[in-house]
Amino acid sequence: MSEELVKIEASPREVKGKSHIRKLRKSGRIPGVLLDKGQSIMLEFDPKWLGKAYKNGKQFELTFNGQTRVVKVVELQIDPVKRIPLHVDLMYA
Repeated sequence: MSEELVKIEASPREVKGKSHIRKLRKSGRIPGVLLDKGQSIMLEFDPKWLGKAYKNGKQFELTFNGQTRVVKVVELQIDPVKRIPLHVDLMYA
């Protein structure tokens, strides 16, 4: 059962803060963090493929800074009323 991994493209997120995150979500993107050996990289990406990736073993291919690597979802925060993703924590698989 070899299913092809979903490919998601991310861009770096430089600004922190609640107001920036709210504006980000209103524009249709979600914030995320890529955890890697004691450091974290802030990301933002389009969540439309995240549902498919989450159902496919919680792994997908993340394209970031010109590199494509397989990552897995560590934690996914979902709005309890609207059932939309709010934030995702990722780690290299």
